[in-house]
Amino acid sequence: MAATTMEPKARKRPRKTRTKNVSRLPAIVASQLKANQIDLTPGKEHVICPDCENWTPITGVLGTPVLVPHHTTPYRDQTTIPHRCSSSYRRIVLDTAIDGWRAELTERTEVSATVASRRPTKVLPKPKTSSVPAASQLKPAPLSAEQVRRVFRQHQERCLACMGEATNQNGQTLPCPDGERLAVTVLRLLRQEPKRQALREFFAKERRRFDREYAAAALAKRQSEWAAVLHRVRQADQLRGAVPQGARRGPEVPLVTLVPRQAAAQPEGGQLKCEHCGATESSLADAVAAGWCRITRRPHCGRCANRFPAWTRTSF
Repeated sequence: MAATTMEPKARKRPRKTRTKNVSRLPAIVASQLKANQIDLTPGKEHVICPDCENWTPITGVLGTPVLVPHHTTPYRDQTTIPHRCSSSYRRIVLDTAIDGWRAELTERTEVSATVASRRPTKVLPKPKTSSVPAASQLKPAPLSAEQVRRVFRQHQERCLACMGEATNQNGQTLPCPDGERLAVTVLRLLRQEPKRQALREFFAKERRRFDREYAAAALAKRQSEWAAVLHRVRQADQLRGAVPQGARRGPEVPLVTLVPRQAAAQPEGGQLKCEHCGATESSLADAVAAGWCRITRRPHCGRCANRFPAWTRTSF
């Protein structure tokens, strides 16, 4: 009877790790980890290594669970030299039930989704742009003959047709419409330049006349306002002078004499003196009636004060 041969059958590999090496580092407790830092799916146990922060398989789940020896960088990263992680063969205590871990992971996922939906979107600041003026507010820049002439010279230096180098198939020189248009514009502006200059001078003259009329009207208004109360001021000055020197009470009202900050600018003799032309006034009331003003805290007569802008003039 012939002997029969049987095919060899491989033995089942044990789930426990074959090495007895165990890291001296303290064991990792699964209950102290977050639900998203460990995976307790049966047959696919993984955990995030606390040293290299890479997902590392757990071996020996049925015996002594330890971390599989691994490198500090992922295995797909081939740019750096691999180094053995110090947490290789590190023990891990699986004291968390699978059902509890799944419930916590599901709850954490739902809470994260809810928080993400409640979180407002980032508000981006709008760029600060100036408002575009209306068509009626646009002011075209006036053309000058010198500007157009400069553009015409630059065109002549770059244009082949203006230099006579551009020809057609028959050898005829091609004209340049752009150069012709610029030349016509230069000649037109040169003819209109005297009229434009006269118009600019007329507007400048009218502007100066308006400024003089405005200053004169302001001075006349100031003088009329002071003239309306001048008689009361003079009566008060006369009554104050009639009171005996010993019967006066309180500080004197500076109707004729100057206040302390004005006395510094007044020369000896009790008169006001203009800092510009040297004109004088006998009293403060007469100076105000004549339109005197203070400019940089110095007295100026009405004629000299009108030479300065209105915002620099201060009444007494």
